[in-house]
Amino acid sequence: MGFALLALGACGSSLAQADLYRYIDDKGVTVLDSRVPPQFISRGYEVLDSQGRVKLVVSAAPTPAEREATRAALAAQKEQDVADSNLLRLYSSEADLERAQNRQLQQIDNQITASKASIDDLQLEREELQSRAAQAERAGREVDSDLLAELSAVDAETARLQRLISRKRQEIVENNAEFDRQRERLKFLLNEDD
Repeated sequence: MGFALLALGACGSSLAQADLYRYIDDKGVTVLDSRVPPQFISRGYEVLDSQGRVKLVVSAAPTPAEREATRAALAAQKEQDVADSNLLRLYSSEADLERAQNRQLQQIDNQITASKASIDDLQLEREELQSRAAQAERAGREVDSDLLAELSAVDAETARLQRLISRKRQEIVENNAEFDRQRERLKFLLNEDD
């Protein structure tokens, strides 16, 4: 009997020191209880000691939108890590990046120069074709359809090359912007390693 009273006394003292849980119920009311009902666990709660001090804060479970945002952030970080790794593999210094940028811009400039030279050649060809067409008209003959087709082809090729030059000039702007972005990131990564 003495043992039962001792055991009961031990239970009573452990009950007096039991933790309390503070959570918000469906009505938005803060509740103190000896347990958190299962339906409220995902909302988060606090564990209080016998003095009412917070021992532990259990955060609310993330919402589907929060979980998706976390997944997206992790994916973006992984993508950035891969990009950083590739950047450091390609360029060990800013000077390496400058050389790569200059090579790429030189290639684009060469394509523009070649296209301009082709346009000059096409202009000479067009002048010659126009001269032949004018001779036919002065002689009172109808301009040959093959000659008109050649003129049309020269004009089409000239227009195509002009569009190509325009695209290449835009490519220079875009490449410079991309190299500027890479340069800033490379500076950050190289300084971070110091």
